Amino acid sequence: MSGIGKCVWTVAMVCLVAGCTMHLDKPVQVKQGDWARSIYGVDSSVRLEDQARARKVSTVDGDIILGRWARATALRTVDGNIVMGTGALCDGDVYNVDGAIHLSDDVRVDGNVGTLVGSIDVHGALVTGRLETVSGHIRLSGTTHVNHGILLSLPDPDSDDVDEKRLPVVVVGPGVVVEGRIVARRGGTLWVSRKATIGPVEGITVQWFDGAAPPSAK
Repeated sequence: MSGIGKCVWTVAMVCLVAGCTMHLDKPVQVKQGDWARSIYGVDSSVRLEDQARARKVSTVDGDIILGRWARATALRTVDGNIVMGTGALCDGDVYNVDGAIHLSDDVRVDGNVGTLVGSIDVHGALVTGRLETVSGHIRLSGTTHVNHGILLSLPDPDSDDVDEKRLPVVVVGPGVVVEGRIVARRGGTLWVSRKATIGPVEGITVQWFDGAAPPSAK
């Protein structure tokens, strides 16, 4: 069985047990103010309109988009992007393997936010857990607050993925607060504004900057 085939089979079994809704090759839209069960998509995107609610949302090869003040219990995708609009809430973890994660103003994630090689872009959001990536680019701006630090993890030793072996980059902008430790298991690049607040740093050297962005990002 191919990798995608295994993913489809696994998703189907999970749906059977959990009583959720599975979608293949078609977009899924939860209308404004509606409530949905857990949603699993393969080759399909999932959109929760403003103030819509769902349980766990997972996709393979599809984006997950939450409108303003939408809510879900967990978000996970492979080869897609996750976008949370203003005021959106996730009660658990937000995880993306190979795509980007975008958290807008007043978003709240009551869990961890992580990627394998994808980027994490957070502007004015609260993450009560930690941020984590292996080789992604993390950019924090606005009034972003992270309660439990940042972990830059080691890649899988058996992986031959060039992107996974790339060193991560973190930019902590002015006004951002990162509580807890920033830990790098294999180094990387860490830029921190002199107007930001961070906790202890391990395994990586802090490069301080003035202004809105570091020299390499201007």
